[in-house]
Amino acid sequence: MPGDPARYADGQNMGWRLSSFNDSDEQLSDTLLVGREQFIRVRDLFDFGDDEWFADSYPVTAERWPKLIEVLGCPPREPGKSYFLEGYATDL
Repeated sequence: MPGDPARYADGQNMGWRLSSFNDSDEQLSDTLLVGREQFIRVRDLFDFGDDEWFADSYPVTAERWPKLIEVLGCPPREPGKSYFLEGYATDL
């Protein structure tokens, strides 16, 4: 995240999304916005190190999918797509 890291402490000025990309051409296929409370419920599924608020992008593997369906209400995985949970700055 650019600028002052304090702007993003405790997830301030952050948003999250579940993004899917077509494996054939790596083009963005779809996104699903993830609310703060939803994000907090699923972030421990990922090995995020010191990136507690996901300033980076994290791959969603098949074993994580049942919890994401439960918490996010997203549809099942589609074959031929790769999925990522990613954070982004909302104050730019």
